[in-house]
Formats: sequence, structure tokens, C-alpha cells
Amino acid sequence: MKGLEFRAVSVLGVAEGTVPFTREITPREADPLQHEADLLRERCLLFVACTRAREALSVSWSGPRSPFLPTAV
Repeated sequence: MKGLEFRAVSVLGVAEGTVPFTREITPREADPLQHEADLLRERCLLFVACTRAREALSVSWSGPRSPFLPTAV
């Protein structure tokens, strides 16, 4: 079964410190492998949110943007 799609999707608050949600990321010093897995999970969540849009996608942030967003945005 394919995931849900919507004509337009807005993903709000994609700022540094919010995406990835820093409290959900294991510190690199504590466990480097888990740190990378946590970052991948957060990146995948953003990817899924953005790929739900069929026609229009709007991504917003305030302040420094998330490191997951391309610099060309």
C-alpha cells in the first residue's frame, strides 16, 4: 500500500535545533553509531513529510535552517 499523498503540503519550522530534534539525537561521544542512526531517522521523517506533496511543497523556517535542507534553498 502506498502512503498518503496530498495536493499541497507545508512543512513548518524546519530550523536548526528543531529538525533534527536535538533531544532525540544520541550524542556522538556517547555512541557514534546510534548518533548516525538517529540522524538518519530524523532525515527520513523530513523526507517522508516532503514527499507527500503531489503538486506543491512549502518548507519554512526561522533563523538558521536545518542542516538537512540543501544550501541552494
